[in-house]
Amino acid sequence: MNLELIDSVSFLLFTIVLYFLSVLSKRFGEVMGIRKYYYLYYAGMLFTFAGSLMMSLSITDFENSRLFGYAFFSVGLTLGLLASIKYWGWLIKEIIKG
Repeated sequence: MNLELIDSVSFLLFTIVLYFLSVLSKRFGEVMGIRKYYYLYYAGMLFTFAGSLMMSLSITDFENSRLFGYAFFSVGLTLGLLASIKYWGWLIKEIIKG
């Protein structure tokens, strides 16, 4: 099986996960009065989707297309992580408190 195809599909699945997190966080933020950090999820979805496109349409003449695909994917997940920390960081604190 082609590894680029598996990478592209997994990037798309992470984009879907970021979408669901953005919907949940948007609703949670509206209820709790938190600033609109869910836009970070949207930016993360853009980067992960762009990374997926770069991986699936990797140009053979451009030798670093896979590297850029991974870079875009990692930027997208980092943005998603930052938004998740802003919205859901309190949950970790509550778990640690016991």
